[in-house]
Amino acid sequence: MNAFWATGFARTSIPDLVKATGLLRGSLYATFKDKDAMFEQALNRYLDQLRTDIISEATGIEGIAEMLQAVVEITLADPERRGCLLINAIPEVPDLDDANRAAINKGLEEMKAFVRFKLEEEPDERKVAPDLERLTALVFAASVSIRVLGRARQDRKLLQDVADGAVDALNQAFKKTP
Repeated sequence: MNAFWATGFARTSIPDLVKATGLLRGSLYATFKDKDAMFEQALNRYLDQLRTDIISEATGIEGIAEMLQAVVEITLADPERRGCLLINAIPEVPDLDDANRAAINKGLEEMKAFVRFKLEEEPDERKVAPDLERLTALVFAASVSIRVLGRARQDRKLLQDVADGAVDALNQAFKKTP
């Protein structure tokens, strides 16, 4: 996972994977079949780790605020500022096999579904409910922005402003005061 995360799918060679895993070339192929299968497993492992890191028991906007804060902290805690493996792989989608394209899209859809679920938990007594699709897109874009800006080594203040701005927009949409 770390080898692909550091250099991407296309620039990670089999010798790089041999070095990263400590396995011989034959053992890599016997275990994973090919580089595509290795990358798919790396993506799945990354998504498992990400789920654990961002899941919040809090509901509604509070749960989204905790998730975005976790994204900020994960981003800043990485001394290499590698960004998100999933997002980093998007430009490589044309070069990936069907399984990896599906894994990337599944991961992105899962993130959006998590946000949508949290928004649906938020009570709203108003007669006209906010547009949950647009709010989901806003929060999703904020989380992606935090990871991309973090990879560009932007400072904590900007990353935090993106997270806080998204939460403020949610509070406005639901007419809540922070």
